[in-house]
Amino acid sequence: MELMPLEKIFIKKAEDKSRFPDIKGDYGALYLGFLNHLRTCVYNRIDAALSANSEFPAFYTAHDGEHFDEVVHYAGSLLGIETVEDSVNLEPYELYVLLVAIRIHDAGNIYGRKLHERKCFSILRDSGSASGDDDAEKKIIASIAQAHGGTTATGSKDTIGELQNKTPLGRLFIRPRLIASIVRFADEICENRKRAAGYVLKHDSVPKQSELFQKYAATISANVVSYKDRRLTMLYQVKASDTARPWGCAATGGTDGYLIDEILERLEKMDRERRYCNRFSREAYTLDAIRASIEVVNDDQETIQTIVVPELQDKGYPDDNNGHLKESLKAFCGPLFYQTLSQKVKEEAK
Repeated sequence: MELMPLEKIFIKKAEDKSRFPDIKGDYGALYLGFLNHLRTCVYNRIDAALSANSEFPAFYTAHDGEHFDEVVHYAGSLLGIETVEDSVNLEPYELYVLLVAIRIHDAGNIYGRKLHERKCFSILRDSGSASGDDDAEKKIIASIAQAHGGTTATGSKDTIGELQNKTPLGRLFIRPRLIASIVRFADEICENRKRAAGYVLKHDSVPKQSELFQKYAATISANVVSYKDRRLTMLYQVKASDTARPWGCAATGGTDGYLIDEILERLEKMDRERRYCNRFSREAYTLDAIRASIEVVNDDQETIQTIVVPELQDKGYPDDNNGHLKESLKAFCGPLFYQTLSQKVKEEAK
């Protein structure tokens, strides 16, 4: 079973049993056993069950085992982990809680998309002894995993704020808000073209209601976290022909949209998540900015134009900036961009 560097660090730290609630337990072996259970019985069933059990029938981006591996990878990147020799600003037991929370955060999609984040405890409970025998521990881990999305009981999006800053678990303390912020932002930035349905996209067979988020995922050519620079770099590659018309997005109750508009809206959401998670993650990491550019190419993969997105960072008074990217880059949004681009190509061909 191939493990991510963050997991390898945990397995190494788990050898010191005094750093865990049950000093007789082997948390390394428990985690590996649970991971094997998820790979064997859960991950390989999520995508089919997601489409079958969701309120909006759709062709969702992949929620297979590779997605959960990617979230573990990005959690490690946020924490500055590149090799097993790197140090991490979490206690060994907090690492266990973090990894289990990541491993179940989207597993509730097996019951359908709606309120999937609230099914984390069900996944742990239904896994039986594979996820351990401590229901109190499972409840707290599930609450941390659940905070990656959705809303609170009162309808607030501040799901991490609902958690305790520090809480006892067994004979130790853990930091639920800190751990949840890592899960949430690692999940936010792990979208990439591997999650798109490449073959189906290539043959134009994506159901209309799923077009926009499949097209969006396919545009992401790079997303890299620099722990030292405290920056996230996003690179997108868009086919010029894909900017010609709006794409369907009815599966989530949304409306049709243009691809570059979607990229800019997703970047703004990502920046909101960055600022939100930074409030809780400062004991382990912070990200100061997001840098992004959009490369527009023709069918031969030749670059026609590069759109440099203004750096997203904390500056000035923190007012509501929703929509500011589309305003500053309005020449590239909606139908106007493709019309201008077509004229440019014609003039250059003369």
